[in-house]
Amino acid sequence: MSIPTLTLNDGIKIPRIGYGLGTANYGSECAHHVTSALKVGYNYIDCAQMYENSKSFGEGFEKFGGKREDVFVVQKCGKTGTESHPRKILEGLLKDMKIDYVDLYLLHSPLLTKPLSLSEAWKVMEELKEEGLAKSIGVSNFREEDILEIEKTWKVAPSVNQIEYHPYNFHAPNVQRLLAVMNKHDIAVEAYGPLTSLTGAKGGPVDEVAQGIAKSKGVEESQVLLNWALQTTGGVVVTTSTNEQRQKIQLEAVTKNITLTEDEINQISEAGKKKFFRYRMTDVWDAAKP
Repeated sequence: MSIPTLTLNDGIKIPRIGYGLGTANYGSECAHHVTSALKVGYNYIDCAQMYENSKSFGEGFEKFGGKREDVFVVQKCGKTGTESHPRKILEGLLKDMKIDYVDLYLLHSPLLTKPLSLSEAWKVMEELKEEGLAKSIGVSNFREEDILEIEKTWKVAPSVNQIEYHPYNFHAPNVQRLLAVMNKHDIAVEAYGPLTSLTGAKGGPVDEVAQGIAKSKGVEESQVLLNWALQTTGGVVVTTSTNEQRQKIQLEAVTKNITLTEDEINQISEAGKKKFFRYRMTDVWDAAKP
């Protein structure tokens, strides 16, 4: 089983699917789920200070017994109600995880960099990359205006922007403007919540379309939606499940080379445009331009 990779704008290769420690794992001890995901075949684990379970990665990875260089580890800086100093936070997270570096380090939200400004926080991120504590650096939940703000002073552009992305929000004008700015700088999309139409917003217009495509291809509906996100962004998907069988099914969406036709992609996109739904980081987007 081979997981395809994407080469980021700094030359770092990232697996095109990651297993996230948020959502169902949020705030909980989940070492056994980390071990399970690694055994199933994931080689990218997505962590965050906000998830409050980074020690679980260290415990789960230690139990798994693999080589550090064989697993792509992502961490994110920022937590509501706390000050965000990217260096201090990363040092603590590395200690919790029992590793020496992360492959990708992200600012988790443009609203969670205080007492630093966005540009000041990004300067620290650039220093961490230069020192090798983070092989690659990026952002998460950044809007068009946030990218434009750090662009004024950056020496290194973010390699990724991890955003909520699925058929019910991709068509929003502020998302489309954001994608245009990201494309200009070759900033990759990391899509989280790609299965939202199947989970958090079930019963909408995408259901029937995705089910029909899945049936015609002999695959799972979740695999269709994951590939829609992969093919429309050309980027990476981050998903999660505490069920080992679901972990395997989601991983196989990428490893089994399931490809949607242009017509199938358009069918899902057009169905998605009939509804708007966003379920994460709404405080960020409520403050954004429409």
